[in-house]
Amino acid sequence: MSEHGAILRAISEPLRLEEIHLAPLAAGQVRVRIAASGVCHSDLSQATGVLPAGTPCVLGHEGAGIIEDVGSEVTHVKPGDHVAIAWIASCGRCWYCYRGELHLCRNAIRDVYSMPYATDTEGTPLFTSMGVSSFATATNCLARAVVKIDDDVPFDIAALVGCGVATGAGAALNTAPVEHGSAVAVIGLGGVGLAALMGARVRGAAELIAVDPVASRREIAIELGATHVIDPSTEDVVQQIKAITGRRGADYVFEAVGRAPTIETSFLATRPGGVTCVVGAASPTEKISLSANDLYIQGKTVVGCQYGSMVPGRDFPMLLNLWRSGALPLDKLITRRIGLGEVNSAFDDLMSGSGIRSVIVNDEVKAN
Repeated sequence: MSEHGAILRAISEPLRLEEIHLAPLAAGQVRVRIAASGVCHSDLSQATGVLPAGTPCVLGHEGAGIIEDVGSEVTHVKPGDHVAIAWIASCGRCWYCYRGELHLCRNAIRDVYSMPYATDTEGTPLFTSMGVSSFATATNCLARAVVKIDDDVPFDIAALVGCGVATGAGAALNTAPVEHGSAVAVIGLGGVGLAALMGARVRGAAELIAVDPVASRREIAIELGATHVIDPSTEDVVQQIKAITGRRGADYVFEAVGRAPTIETSFLATRPGGVTCVVGAASPTEKISLSANDLYIQGKTVVGCQYGSMVPGRDFPMLLNLWRSGALPLDKLITRRIGLGEVNSAFDDLMSGSGIRSVIVNDEVKAN
C-alpha cells in the first residue's frame, strides 16, 4: 500500500518526504492511520547519530491515530478505534514483564525490528523507528504497542502521551515517586522535563525548581507551577538549589538532558538521602563521574528512568484523565502544529532551543 514517510537516508542528512509501501500485516500487527506525531528530541538524536538508528529509516516514535486494519490474531482493538502508540511493545511474557517492569521488556526491540514494515519505491527495505515510525501518513506496528483512547481526546494531545509525557511525568509518578511536600528540581525544560515538572506537581511537591538556559522555557515552567527558576548560563545551579532548600539540596532532582555535566550537577544538587533521577536520553558513549564517597556517606540514590516506568495500558488513560481534569495542561507543551513536510524545520527548532514541541498533524484524518 502506498503512503508517505519522512525517511532518514543517512546520518546527519535532512529527512526526505518520500512514497513508501507498507508490508501486508502479520497476524499480530495493526495498521494505524497517523493523525498526529510529536517531534521528540530523541528523533533528532537518531537523525544526528547521537542515538543509534538503522538507515534508511522512517523516524518518529510519538504517534496517535486511527486503526485501519488488524491482523488475524488481534482482538483488543478494531478498525475505527482511536489509539496512542507506545514505543516499547512489551511482550507480556518475559521475566521483566511478569514482574510488572514492562518498560524493561527484553523482547520488545527484537520483535519490532523483525516485524514486517515497509519498503521505498525501489523496493529497498526501510527500518522502523522503535516500532512506531510516526513521521508518516500510516504505519504498521505490533498490536501490543497500541492503547485504545477515548474518541474525544485530541490526537495531538494523545501523541504526546506516547513518549515525552509518559517519560517525564512517569519519572515523577512511577520511577521516583515524589513525596508530598518535597523540594523538586528539574534540569532541562524540553517536553520531557516540563512533563516531569507537571508530574511532580501532581504528586504534591511544595517547591518546584526549574533549570534551563532558555528564558521562554523558564517562563512556561512558571506557568506550569514552578516556584523558582534558574538560568544555568548565569547562575551556579547547585548553589542556587541549595539556597532555596535550606542549604540541603533538593529531595528529588530530575535530569532531562542526557549529558554528563547536567547529570553530575543534578547529583551534586541532591540532598543527602535524596534521589537523582536520570531521565534524559544519553548517547551510549556518554560517561559520568560521581563521588563514591557521596553515595556512601550521604546515602544518595541515583536511578535511571526508562520510559517513565510505564505500563501503557494502565498509564496512558491515567495521564489523559489528568489532562482532562486540568492537572496536566499538556496543551502548553505544543509550540506549533506543522505538516509532515515541515519536519526538518522542527528539528531546527530543537537544535536552537526554540519552543517545546512541534506536532505533525495530518488534517486529512478525521475523528469519528
